[in-house]
Amino acid sequence: MIIKDLKEAEAALRPFVPLVKQLTGKDTTLARIRPLMKLLGNPQDQLKIIHIAGTSGKTSTAYYMAALLQAAGQQVGLTVSPHVDSVTERVQLNGQPLSEAEFCAQLGDFLDIVERAEQQPSYFELLYAFAIWVFARQGVDYAVVETGMGGLYDATNVTTRPDKVCIITDIGLDHQHILGKTLPEIAAQKVGIVHDRNQVFMYRQPAAVQTVIEGWVKQHHATMRVADVPAQSKSELPAYQWRNWQLAYKVYEYLRRRDKLPRLTSQVLAQTRQINVPGRMEIRRLGGKTLIMDGAHNAQKMTAFIDSFQRLYPGVKPAILLSLKTGKEYREVARLLVPLASRVIATTFNTTQDLPVVSIDPIVLAETFKAAGSNNVETIADQQAAFKALLSGPEEVCIVTGSFYLLSQIRNNKSLA
Repeated sequence: MIIKDLKEAEAALRPFVPLVKQLTGKDTTLARIRPLMKLLGNPQDQLKIIHIAGTSGKTSTAYYMAALLQAAGQQVGLTVSPHVDSVTERVQLNGQPLSEAEFCAQLGDFLDIVERAEQQPSYFELLYAFAIWVFARQGVDYAVVETGMGGLYDATNVTTRPDKVCIITDIGLDHQHILGKTLPEIAAQKVGIVHDRNQVFMYRQPAAVQTVIEGWVKQHHATMRVADVPAQSKSELPAYQWRNWQLAYKVYEYLRRRDKLPRLTSQVLAQTRQINVPGRMEIRRLGGKTLIMDGAHNAQKMTAFIDSFQRLYPGVKPAILLSLKTGKEYREVARLLVPLASRVIATTFNTTQDLPVVSIDPIVLAETFKAAGSNNVETIADQQAAFKALLSGPEEVCIVTGSFYLLSQIRNNKSLA
């Protein structure tokens, strides 16, 4: 198949989106992906993999992990989801998404193989398999893989080599309609990425989570390493990103000893902390204002974001532009944001990726903020008009948050180019 540009690539990928509706997070996911990986020659079995699951911090930890390995002179593949600016972010080599030309050429070849599959994969499964296939063809030294949702039945969980390293980030309530209603149920899904004799890295979590994880790790004869929570740093990183970087660094130090990698100097380590993680406490200057974009879409993520924001901007009352996907805990998010915000604009998004998604009615969001005590809330359904209104206010600091789908559309605004 010849694919000339990203527009054609997105058109070729679009038929795989509706198949996601058939997935419920159960074993149907692995039943679909395993035959596809076999058709591809099981490229996941050719790679040393760092596999990351959790509720909060997965993507940032993945970026930092890849940066540390690359700084050590390793060839590194990275696959994350969802993407923020471009679908090419799903397949990254040595800190950069594939170029548009390379992505399209490789995708065309890949889809020719996929056509022979007995069952067509979903959008997420397809792009995960594509990334792993590319990494194997490129002969990367390590592949850093972020789960899509959960872990046990996540498509990425076809990676089962005993030398796999697993990272479990903070676990909270999210995707409850699929992963379970309680923390132990969700923890059981997340820790499912751990296979026999794997190494597992994490911070200590609440007892209800920790007990489930320890039981699973023991059952699979894996080794768990609980990292000490790092002291607050004078680093330029926000508090929650410092925590994510530190966990990735613990893993790097293990790999350094296991695989005889070089010891990184303090200067090189500092450079790995300066990488840009799209849509995570991302700060830009725009028209004399400070714009902060962060895809904090649940209470756990929002709590961490607010803590970091207040450390960086003590006493500042920003204007906030917000949209959330249906099914998110919007009442709790509103309760957290009301004391912070001087002004709130509730809006929508109208884009989709892995799942057909719908934003919460902005009128419902606005009423929730009012009920939580905010007296300066407005509703602007069109996100570009809402963004313009955000920047036209008197506040010097503005925040766009809630959904990566909103961030994706705002970041494509010409004024941010």
